[in-house]
Amino acid sequence: MHLRGAALLLALAALCAPAHAEFEQQLGPLAGGVRQQLLQGWTAGLQDGWFTLQNKGTPDSEQTLYVSVGPAPEAGRITDVNVVVNSQNPKASIGVVMNNRARKSLCLLEISADKNTQLFCLDGQNRREFGSVPNVAKLDGSDRIKVVEVPGAARFIVNGQKIGDVADVPALGADIGIMAYDVGTFGIADFSITTNKGANPPAAPPASTGLPPRGGGAASAPPAGLPPRGGGTAASPQNTQPPASAPRSGPAASRDNTGLPGAGPYPRFGGDTERIVAVYIGLMKSIFMHEFGHALIGELQLPSTGAEEDAVDIYAALQIVEPTMYPSGNKDVDRMASEAATYAALQWYYSGKISENRGQAPSAWQDEHTGDLKRFRNMLCIMYGGNPSVFESVVRQTGFEDRTKARCTDEFSKQNRAWRKILAPHTRVGTWTPDGERPANAPGAPVNVVFEPSQRKIGNLFANNLSAAIGENIKLLGKTYVLPRPVNVTFKDCGKLNAWYSPREGTITMCYELIENIAVMISDIEMGTVGGEVVAKDGSAPPPRQQQAPAGQGQGAAAPTGGFDELKDSGIPATTLLFSAPYKGPTPVQHYRAKVITTGDLVQLIKNNKNLVIVDTSGLADTLPIAYPLTDAGSDGSVKDHLQNALDDWLLKKSGGNRGVPIVLMGASMDDRSSYNAALRVGTLGWDAYWYRGGMQAWVANGLPTTPVKAAQN
Repeated sequence: MHLRGAALLLALAALCAPAHAEFEQQLGPLAGGVRQQLLQGWTAGLQDGWFTLQNKGTPDSEQTLYVSVGPAPEAGRITDVNVVVNSQNPKASIGVVMNNRARKSLCLLEISADKNTQLFCLDGQNRREFGSVPNVAKLDGSDRIKVVEVPGAARFIVNGQKIGDVADVPALGADIGIMAYDVGTFGIADFSITTNKGANPPAAPPASTGLPPRGGGAASAPPAGLPPRGGGTAASPQNTQPPASAPRSGPAASRDNTGLPGAGPYPRFGGDTERIVAVYIGLMKSIFMHEFGHALIGELQLPSTGAEEDAVDIYAALQIVEPTMYPSGNKDVDRMASEAATYAALQWYYSGKISENRGQAPSAWQDEHTGDLKRFRNMLCIMYGGNPSVFESVVRQTGFEDRTKARCTDEFSKQNRAWRKILAPHTRVGTWTPDGERPANAPGAPVNVVFEPSQRKIGNLFANNLSAAIGENIKLLGKTYVLPRPVNVTFKDCGKLNAWYSPREGTITMCYELIENIAVMISDIEMGTVGGEVVAKDGSAPPPRQQQAPAGQGQGAAAPTGGFDELKDSGIPATTLLFSAPYKGPTPVQHYRAKVITTGDLVQLIKNNKNLVIVDTSGLADTLPIAYPLTDAGSDGSVKDHLQNALDDWLLKKSGGNRGVPIVLMGASMDDRSSYNAALRVGTLGWDAYWYRGGMQAWVANGLPTTPVKAAQN
């Protein structure tokens, strides 16, 4: 009756296909192969909007990422990608490769660090040159490679200029991807493969690129790192028109960098695929099981001695907690099941708190629904009673009192017994329904499910990616209960935020808009997004992709040099969730609620701001001479908890009541997550927050003065 291990894995696989969510924006169909194809010595990550491949110390090494595409269709196929390379070796290169491993043949168009572009093919040990053009590449972040294919032939284009045509070679029609060569940093973005939906193309691929460059200016030398996305020069007029075979409509025209067609936001929760599955499955299941509870009461004429809305909330909670009570043995699947259950309940907590903070009155007394916070309490109490170990952190962070927790075990047991007893006469006996009173082969009507295409991204996430896993589990309900007539479930665009069971038709309608609305609310609260989309701290710009200033360049100051990189990227994504104790581990290089500063920046702040407040969460014996030791400021919990108010009062006292005073948060080192937490807490309170990521380690490494904590100001 619930999303068991196999179905959760199916949902995860569906969401990952064809791309791994972490890199899907940059790599599209290549993203799913990163983890499997990455060679030893190479690392992958995200930097300033690029997917990056890095090879720090293995000369002459080649890293490829492939996707199997097969022969080009008669209508033609176009591969398009934005690339950049940064290396001290002029022969280091990046390019598009076509490969037929079975026939030991490949064709490669590569751009090297000396701005040379060449196209060649290998058949076994035989090499054929098809083109070499110097200085067509700019290496400023604007270089685009395009490959236009028809059956048996391909044209390779860089920045609108044809490099060469390849025909009748074994490499065509098998795999296509990206190859990076030698030591350096290689950036990839906007990789796409599209198939023409229109008329047949001419016999030879056309020369025009079909897409303008990204815009910007050329660089005279390779930059120190990868350039910010969007650099380059404007397209020349002859290259701005699409080629005859380029698609003017279809999937490529209706999709953006989320990879999903349709309008509206698509909260991606930091790109963690398992978390995405957990959030959306949890929200869907909470809504659907509530409505299916109504359907059971209506179709089976079940007794409901209390308010039906409250009764079906309890039924939903029992169905949601059940998968967490019987682990599958797969850690990832079990974690997703627990997170899905958590989000199924948290939606009511968040919506209730938002209403409370806005001063909105609770539900009107005539409303048949219980208020959101009370619904949260009732559902979470059942879930906690069924599995205290999984939900202990949730009840603790949301403020459940001990006496409430003590009641929850009894509440779960009573409600679980009641629903099983009521449903037993209508339930087929089985492994998961041992108290069913109907034979396993008892005839009955099915539960059918349809996912309609949507005008919204999240609607199409369900229709295109999650429908198989969800649909199979919804259909299992028809095999569990003996129903007198079919129950037809439809996921669709409704034009309103709703979901409902219709007793007249025996149908359940699930509105994509409702799931989207709740997902956006959760993303805005937990991830700091606005309307489900990542924005800058001041709300004026899109996601924080701007490159961080190198050490010593923030605030326009020359920094001390401490022998290590204070802005080293450890591959940990920025988050608006507090890190949990013991607060040790690598930290993000960015922060959604504070400005990240280096030692040089902090020195300038101290010089220029007499009222500066520095808060040290490290708990070390020594600190900065003007710092305030306050380990509690970096505690986990919630940015809505009691500590938050106490911290705000403390800052007001230390700042003399001036909320415009800069607040610097620091810890022991770059691996001290308590300072990240403190910056998150302070920034969320609305203070002008600065996160000194290097902390005491960086301060001491630069030879700057310290003082014992007992001598520091309190």
